[in-house]
Amino acid sequence: MFLRRVALLLGLLAVVSACGAAASGQGVDPPATAAVGGLPPATPTTAPEPTTTTSTAVVRTTVTLPLDAKVGARVAGNRVLLIGDSVMASTSQRYGGEMCDALVALGWQAEVDAESGRFVDFGDRVLDERLAAGWDAAVILLGNNYGEDQPTYRRYLEAMVMRLSPQPVVLLTVTEFKPSRAEVNAVIFEMAQKYPNVVVLDWAVVSAADPSITGADGLHLTDPGRSVLAQQVAEVLGTAPTQPGKCLASSFRDDSSATETATPTTVKKSTKTTTTVARATTTPVTDPAATDPAGTDPGTSGSSPGTG
Repeated sequence: MFLRRVALLLGLLAVVSACGAAASGQGVDPPATAAVGGLPPATPTTAPEPTTTTSTAVVRTTVTLPLDAKVGARVAGNRVLLIGDSVMASTSQRYGGEMCDALVALGWQAEVDAESGRFVDFGDRVLDERLAAGWDAAVILLGNNYGEDQPTYRRYLEAMVMRLSPQPVVLLTVTEFKPSRAEVNAVIFEMAQKYPNVVVLDWAVVSAADPSITGADGLHLTDPGRSVLAQQVAEVLGTAPTQPGKCLASSFRDDSSATETATPTTVKKSTKTTTTVARATTTPVTDPAATDPAGTDPGTSGSSPGTG
C-alpha cells in the first residue's frame, strides 16, 4: 500500500497555519469542515476582531516518503508519463526543461504531455493517444482549470486512474488560488483512499508554504517554482529501477488555449538558461481551444475558459 496524503517538501517540511475567522458579533463555532486532510482549528475563547480579509491557506501535515514507498521501488521499468496543464507545461522541454532535468538524472524515461488551458478531460485525450505506448508509472496535475462541477471532475479523474492501473499513479493536488479548488483536492484524496496504487503529492501545501513558488496570480510558477515542482515529482518517484534515463518527445505542445498571462514565455535555448513566466495582477482567463468539442460536460475543456 502506498502512503496516503503525502506531500514531499524538498527542504520545506512545513505546516501552514490557517487564518481568518468569523466576523459576526456572535460566538465563534468550530467550522463544519476543515481543509482537506487537516484538522479544524481550535475554538477561540473570545471572538476575534472583525476582518474583511479572507484566507486560502492550506493546512495539512507533510511527511517524507520512505525509500521503499517511492514509485521507483515498486516498478520494474523506468517509463513515466506526465500529464498536465500550463503549470506542468512550464517544466517541459519547450520551456524550462526542469522536469526532464530532474527525472532523467534518476534514470527515468519521461514524457511530459501538458498544454496550457486544459481541463481534466485532457487526460483522456492523452491516454487515448499514448496509453498503448506502455508506461510503468504516471503523474497527473489537472484541476487548475475547473468548471465548478465536482462530480464531473471526479468521473474524469477516476477514469484516468482506472485506465492506468495497476501501475502507480501520482496525483498532485492543485494550488488553492480559488476556494473552489479545495473541491478538486478533495477528489484527489478520495482517489488515494480508494485506489492503493495512487500516491498524492500535496502541491497545494508546497505552493502555500512558499509564496516565491508562484507568480502574482498565485498559480503559475516562477523560475524557482518550476524547479521546486520538478524536484517534488523527482522525490516521489525516487530512483528508477533501470537505466538509462531519457527525455521523450511529446506531440502535446499546443498552448493556444492560454492567454499571455497563463503561458510560460521563454523557450528553452540550446544551453541551459533561466526562464520566466508572465505574471498577472488578477486571475488569468484564457479562451478554450477551438478544437475542443462543443457541448462537453461541465468542468471540461468545452465549458469555460482555462486558467492554467
